[in-house]
Amino acid sequence: MKKLIISSLIAMFCASAGATTMCATDDTLAIVLDPIISGTDNSFYKDLFEWSATFSYGTVWGIATCVDTSGAPNTAVEELRDSNGEIATGGERTGRYCWCQLSHPAKSRWVFRGAYSSVADCGSNCAHYCGSSVRTISAFRAGLFGSLGN
Repeated sequence: MKKLIISSLIAMFCASAGATTMCATDDTLAIVLDPIISGTDNSFYKDLFEWSATFSYGTVWGIATCVDTSGAPNTAVEELRDSNGEIATGGERTGRYCWCQLSHPAKSRWVFRGAYSSVADCGSNCAHYCGSSVRTISAFRAGLFGSLGN
């Protein structure tokens, strides 16, 4: 019964989100992700390909990967593969193209961020690029937040 009440409250909260916002939920949390609002801070862990960005409404975090598949800036893809044809799970260092995925508070699709001059350069900088882009670039946030649950 308690879980049903919490789920109902989360559903009502998310239903009140405006047209420019996306609502991310799990069984206990609802965060309205607004691509218009810039973040206040970001961090990254390049060896783990992890990034985070802090907003007035909470902190989001995710993973980065470098593969040899290019894309259109700020655009999500349903499935991303590395140079071996394996589905990308994050942390790949097989190409020079940087992709980002939100993992909390909900999982997004992979969103293309940009190209580097080399695989090594991508590996050293992609996680930072993801975190800082989520914090500062509304078009990138729109691509990332808009692909939640898709």
